[in-house]
Amino acid sequence: MRFLLDHDVDAAVGLMLRRHGHDAWTAGEAGLGRARDDELTVWAAARQAAVVSTGEEFGQRRMRHPMGWHIWLSGPDWEAASLLEEHLDQATAPQKTHTDMTVRVSPGGLSRSG
Repeated sequence: MRFLLDHDVDAAVGLMLRRHGHDAWTAGEAGLGRARDDELTVWAAARQAAVVSTGEEFGQRRMRHPMGWHIWLSGPDWEAASLLEEHLDQATAPQKTHTDMTVRVSPGGLSRSG
């Protein structure tokens, strides 16, 4: 699977995803260092990738209006990699059947929109 990490996502998340055999780019690596949230979403959708973010505003907006595949890591930044790793199979499973979906991964579990 493919993932685009938003500007605010800890590098450990990308390392964890790559360790599990996935493609993961930071916004900077993708040439999107100054891109806005919607530009990240469009870039990722064109490449059948999920946007991974930790931003509250971005996550809430995508929960209300799913566009593309979005994984919102809603918890402490220092826990983001372990939180996603714990729920990776569950967070990525819906992508195979839904095109517009946001999955919120938090210490309390998963919730979906879309």
